[in-house]
Order: sequence, then C-alpha cells, then structure tokens
Amino acid sequence: MRPLEVFCLVSLICVFVGCGAKPEIDIYIEPVAGREGTEINQELGSTTIEQNGVAIMIEPLDEVEVYELLADDEINPYLRIGRWGKVDPLYTIFEIRVKNLDHPRVAIDNMAILIDEDGTQYGSLPYDYFKDLYKSVRTTDIYQNAYPYRYQYGRFNTPYYDPYYENRISRTASYGSSEVHSAQMIARETVFDGGKIFRNGQRSGLLVFDLLDRDAKDLKLIVPEVMIFDQDRLKTKMDFAFDFRQIIGEKK
Repeated sequence: MRPLEVFCLVSLICVFVGCGAKPEIDIYIEPVAGREGTEINQELGSTTIEQNGVAIMIEPLDEVEVYELLADDEINPYLRIGRWGKVDPLYTIFEIRVKNLDHPRVAIDNMAILIDEDGTQYGSLPYDYFKDLYKSVRTTDIYQNAYPYRYQYGRFNTPYYDPYYENRISRTASYGSSEVHSAQMIARETVFDGGKIFRNGQRSGLLVFDLLDRDAKDLKLIVPEVMIFDQDRLKTKMDFAFDFRQIIGEKK
C-alpha cells in the first residue's frame, strides 16, 4: 500500500472511531505568594491558608490534570474531546480540601467566588447545574441564585437556547443513556458540595467555574463565610481569600 493510501486510511479511521485524546497545556493558573498566612506547595502548585483552626487548600487544575482525573475520557464532563484527539477545557477548575483542625463543628457552603482583575465575579457551579445540563441538549433553565454574584444562566426568567451551553454537551448527544448517566454521576461525585465537618475531619471536591477568558490574568478566589460552631452555637465565620495568576504559555 502506498504512503498516501495509508495516510488516507488512517485519517478515515480517525474520523469514524476517533483518535487518542492528547491534552496539551497552553494556558494554566498558578498561586501567587504575598497574602499573610499563605503556604504554597511549588511541587503541587497548590496554596493553603490555615486560619483559626481551619485549613483550606486550593489547587488549580490544568487540562492534563482534569483529563487524568478519570480513567475513561469518553465520559469526562469537564472536557470536550474532538474526533482528532484534541482536548479543550470547558471550565476553569480548582480542587479544594477543607480540614477542621480544632473545633466541634465547621460548616462550609458549596460554592466559592472567583474574581478577575476587572472585578468580574464568577460563582462556582453546583451539582444542580450539571444535573440540569444533562436533562436537555437544547434548552437551559435559569439557576436561581443564593448570592447576587452567582453567574446567571439566561437574560430572562425563561428557558432559552444558548449555543455555548449546547456546545458543552454536544458530545453527550451521541451518548447512550448509560453514558449520560455516568457523566452526571461523575459530576455528582466530584463537584464540591460543602456541608458539616467535625473535628479532625475534612471534605474535598472540585470548584468548577465557567471558563475564564484567556485575557484574564490576576485572580482572587474567595471561599466565603466558613462557619465555626462551639457545640450548637455559632462562634465565628470567616472568608478565605487566595491569589492566583493565569499564564499563557507552556507549563514549566
């Protein structure tokens, strides 16, 4: 078989069955030092703040790390994988781990806030967002916000058609019901859901935000109103703030 024929055959196979996914990093996020009490792990690229007996670790995940979260890339709800193996992130994702070091009970909400240098605020997406996402390919429902700065889906209080929204789930249109269910369950198991943390316990998960513009550079991530209880009495509540920078280029 001639080289050109071999190339055409391989190309045809890739079109119909897809080529192996090849995530490449051309943009990433790293923690920034300077805020008091911040401890940065250079190896992991994570940052930790311990405050009043509560420790919170935040680690930004690049698309390779998001890809490697799951063994089966065909049902990764956080990436779009093309026929030719090109991997594109659909969201900006951080891992969060919260530890209660010294209190009878700590309570934390299921969302965080990401703020860029222009002051634009993004609320992390809850599991309910993904639950609704997989219900329909064509329409979305407005997600009612508990906070005024949580991202609104839609300009009006009615379902609407959003090409960007559909683009996120276009891959699921060819899934069978079991694959769609699996993708939804992955989101359910990995999206951070907050809750109560008892002494020496911890909770972890993913903070999933709408994909940041490539122009966004200086970022602040806020974990708001972490509540500390002394038995059944609210003792205090605190905000945790972390600084990051988005960088375009090959990750070192």
